[in-house]
Amino acid sequence: MGRPEKPINASGGAVAAFASELRRLRAHAGNPTYRDMARSALYSPSVLSSAAGGYRLPTLQVTLAFVAACGGDQEVWRRRWLEVSGTPPPQAASPPRQRDLAGRMPPPAQLPLRPRGLVGRSWEKDLLSEPAAAPIVICGPVGVGKSAFALDYAHQIADEMVDGQLYADLGSTSSDELSVLSCFLRALGMPDEQLPDAPDQQAGLLRSMLAERKLLVLLENVRDERQVRLLLAETRSGAMIVVSRNPLLGLRDVRRVRLDVLRRHDSIAMISEALSDRVAADLVDCDRLAELCGDLPLAIDIAVRKLVARPDVPLARITRGPADRGALLDWLRIGDVSVPDLLLSAYLPLGGAARTLLQELAQHSPGGPAGRADGLASLDEEMVDEEVVDELAAAGLLRHDDRAGAYRLDPLVRAFVVRYVTPRTIQTSIFS
Repeated sequence: MGRPEKPINASGGAVAAFASELRRLRAHAGNPTYRDMARSALYSPSVLSSAAGGYRLPTLQVTLAFVAACGGDQEVWRRRWLEVSGTPPPQAASPPRQRDLAGRMPPPAQLPLRPRGLVGRSWEKDLLSEPAAAPIVICGPVGVGKSAFALDYAHQIADEMVDGQLYADLGSTSSDELSVLSCFLRALGMPDEQLPDAPDQQAGLLRSMLAERKLLVLLENVRDERQVRLLLAETRSGAMIVVSRNPLLGLRDVRRVRLDVLRRHDSIAMISEALSDRVAADLVDCDRLAELCGDLPLAIDIAVRKLVARPDVPLARITRGPADRGALLDWLRIGDVSVPDLLLSAYLPLGGAARTLLQELAQHSPGGPAGRADGLASLDEEMVDEEVVDELAAAGLLRHDDRAGAYRLDPLVRAFVVRYVTPRTIQTSIFS
């Protein structure tokens, strides 16, 4: 049994009388809880409770939803609301349409194209298959294939999500949680005139829908926790997936799946499958290309697509020349996809201390700017702010290594810093 309702505002006049009638209607319906009413009304329990509080007149849309949840006559209550609000009835008024949100519109199917040619990731896929109602956060370094991995999984389960799939790219400058909320609600059939104004009410409405429907929600390129906090919800029969470079540690009670660069045998498989007619039995060049790309899926994908587009260019021309990763980085562009641009998008939001540390790492890692593909950088932990190291790791530009005090700077990240970033003069070395 729910908590007793607060007394109706005694000085509310006609608004208080209207609220009293709403309470009587609810009593005649057997006093359903506001939580139960929210499931059919598609407004949050707090919105429905406020409608019967008598402090202000609810909107017509909330009133009709309240009445429908209690089995009342919506046309009768529409006339009562117009009378109390002082709104003149429209000319030749017709009864309001009974809109079946699930039936009037087809279920949304917003997922982008399914990626092809994915390899490996069997362990990470097993983590996704574990049943749980909590949202899933897929995180990892720049270019590691988070979006492709998430989309592949989303398409695998899409057929089970009979109420549809919702998708939003929050990396767009025009996208925020408020615009995404209203777009999602409209996609689920909510008319504009019934959309609540307040963001928390929109969020409550979306969570009510997610709780009752088999819906898939995929949110890509999330920068920080604030972008998605209002959107997150547990769903008993659906799925919610968040993709971010940042592990979003500020979000509690989510499942995290962290992606890393590919294992070398998976990198070779990715290359050999795409260039099957050109590598034949010689996998040495495949191994060398994977090494040059640092086993980074995005870099490998761009490289093989460029090679497929130029069948006259032998693979050996790329793999058997000098190991100039700066030149390779310049080459890793195709159409509007660019490894340097992607690394720049991760670098620009960094603070000054994080930029300085990254430049030091690139210049002083073993082997120098052209260092080994698996080069490690050892930091003097007493001279480095742990939060700065975490900032670089969260941006996907530095990876923790299994060795204590050691961090892995991927070869393409090192090449990017050396080639594209002007190093700063640092007086005191922080390296042991």
